[in-house]
Amino acid sequence: MVAPLAGDRSLHGLAAMKRLRTDQRDALHARLSVRDYRRGDIVYRPGGHARSLYVVLAGVARLSIPAPNGRSVLIHLLPAGEIFGHTALVEGGGPHIFAADAYTDLRLGRLASDDFFEVTVGTRAPEVRALVSILTERWISLVQRLARFLAQDLQARVAASLIEAVRGFGVEDTRGHMLSLRITQDTIADLSAGSVRKVNAVLRRFERDGLVRKEHGRIVLPDVGALEALALGG
Repeated sequence: MVAPLAGDRSLHGLAAMKRLRTDQRDALHARLSVRDYRRGDIVYRPGGHARSLYVVLAGVARLSIPAPNGRSVLIHLLPAGEIFGHTALVEGGGPHIFAADAYTDLRLGRLASDDFFEVTVGTRAPEVRALVSILTERWISLVQRLARFLAQDLQARVAASLIEAVRGFGVEDTRGHMLSLRITQDTIADLSAGSVRKVNAVLRRFERDGLVRKEHGRIVLPDVGALEALALGG
């Protein structure tokens, strides 16, 4: 059995819902779909389509991200009263960033994102959801980047940093993709969360393998696809 939640077991007792009016909390509570999970049960996997918010009613939920070596990096343990699955608030539903599972026996309330917007903002739901998407999509991409970094080795982080730089500042031509912005090795080290010495060693290896070269002080990536493979594989 799931350990009981101390105090108020409705949404009225959740700190995250305190800003809502009583009638809104009542309406959301009525739309909750409650389910119990045994310890170790999967709630959702990363990459799946996010359509719902999840409220921890009892027990503890675990958020993690899988690492290339097969292990998982623990991101957070969520006690009763916490909410997760926020990428569901993005218009169209974004992908889940983390894996969610039951760290202990767990009781969750699942709330469709459409219901959340309908109850909280009513007829303005479409325009508010569009605004939420504008404000949060970049934040979500940064969270994804940080989460990936936790699971990557240095070579993969350097490759991922170069790929992100070329997507923002790259100019494609017959040589591949040239960065229009001058980016120093120190900056690449900062982006990759590594020491300058170790990152320079990775860059020299990339140069030997034909993945990176310099022309007139600018970085050229002849084969972005190969770098993407390294980023995903590390």
